[in-house]
Amino acid sequence: MSNSLPIISLSKLAEKDAQEVEKLYNVCCDNGFLYLKDHGVPLSTIRDTIKACRAFFELPDDIKRNYGQEHQKVHPNTSRGYSPLGGETLYGAAGADPKEIFDFGFDKPPSDQPFTGPNFMPDDTVAPNFTASLYKLQHEIMSKVAPKLLRGFALALKLEEDWFDKYFDDPVLLQRVIYYPANGGKAGKHTDNGIFTVLIQEPLPSPSLRVYTEDHWIDGPCPEELFVINLGDMLQLWTDGLFVSTPHEVIHDLPVTRISLPSFVYPNIDTILEPFGTDKKISTKEVMLKNFDSIWVSKKGGGMRVDELK
Repeated sequence: MSNSLPIISLSKLAEKDAQEVEKLYNVCCDNGFLYLKDHGVPLSTIRDTIKACRAFFELPDDIKRNYGQEHQKVHPNTSRGYSPLGGETLYGAAGADPKEIFDFGFDKPPSDQPFTGPNFMPDDTVAPNFTASLYKLQHEIMSKVAPKLLRGFALALKLEEDWFDKYFDDPVLLQRVIYYPANGGKAGKHTDNGIFTVLIQEPLPSPSLRVYTEDHWIDGPCPEELFVINLGDMLQLWTDGLFVSTPHEVIHDLPVTRISLPSFVYPNIDTILEPFGTDKKISTKEVMLKNFDSIWVSKKGGGMRVDELK
């Protein structure tokens, strides 16, 4: 029984290192959570983004609310913009989460498709470098990390390395900034809904992330040089349960605020998942909409049910 998350080298995956590919396969089958090193994203970019994000969340509430979900132009509008403390419910039994968030995605023209369209973000007169740093980080993750990970997953599954490419030539990205208040910030236990998540944690003295793996909870420390990667429900569905989407939660009890930067990666919005070895067909769009309804409307919680976990 392990009490730490395994570490995978993205550069070794990109080189098709057989041992690293096998290690990735085992991690995806066993617990679906890992640290990623050699990702190529400059620490300076991450530090600049965290600094700009903290400054935004320290603005007066009435200014932040100018960028709230009700002002967004994407359907569902809960996938974009600022949400105050208690806006989101990731675990229904625990109630609304004590955290603030700001959501955005690829900035695109208005669209009839859900989760697709323009972002409404503060400019530098309101929040200096907030938007620019987040877009820069978005580019780094989606150009340097996501494509190599997808090819690593394909190799681990013994598919052609470009097998996933056709499903990700116009992917959906739900990018988020989370601001946990000091002494009591939380994200209820849940699973992520997409293919995988790239999580950047602010380096703090003790961890707030907790991961349910191998039938027990472990801490997920936050070393500055490592990203956290966790698999989502869609990849579990796609592989017919071979790769696992792992429950996790955040309990932040430190006397300082905490910035967290997750990027939730989804395939093209019109992708139909065909779970391996079955004749099932699952609509990506329907899975996403159902999840957002569960979090924001019915408030039952996010991802797959985790009620049985202690």
